[in-house]
Amino acid sequence: MALPVCSTNTSTIVSINMKASNKAALLSAFVFPGVGHFYLKKYWRGLMIMLIFLSGVGFMVWSAASSALNHLDSLMLKMQSGNTSLQEIADIAGSQTSAKAPYYDAVFYLIVCVWIFTVVDAYKIGKHRDIQDKETTFSNR
Repeated sequence: MALPVCSTNTSTIVSINMKASNKAALLSAFVFPGVGHFYLKKYWRGLMIMLIFLSGVGFMVWSAASSALNHLDSLMLKMQSGNTSLQEIADIAGSQTSAKAPYYDAVFYLIVCVWIFTVVDAYKIGKHRDIQDKETTFSNR
């Protein structure tokens, strides 16, 4: 697909052709993992990648939210006891929650690896498609 680029100094229009491999890799890298596969019409593969990615992100969000709610519950219990000073409450509220889910780090690294795999895989599939398109262009001449 050619993207028209207009220059402000001249009235010429230049077309920029981007290969399918580059588009798919960029879509997977910067839009969302798996979108490049959808662009390449590899719907099931893209859907599986999206589900794995969203499951990992969902786990991390759930883990962070439950940790924050537990922290808030302990703060509320301290406040309801009535024998805490404002400084103690401020210290509890300002402290960072260090309690993580047992697999939090592993899920984070899995998400990063899936994202990198997605970009590389979309590029390889797109490169194969670019070669096929080139061969069909030459055979039609």
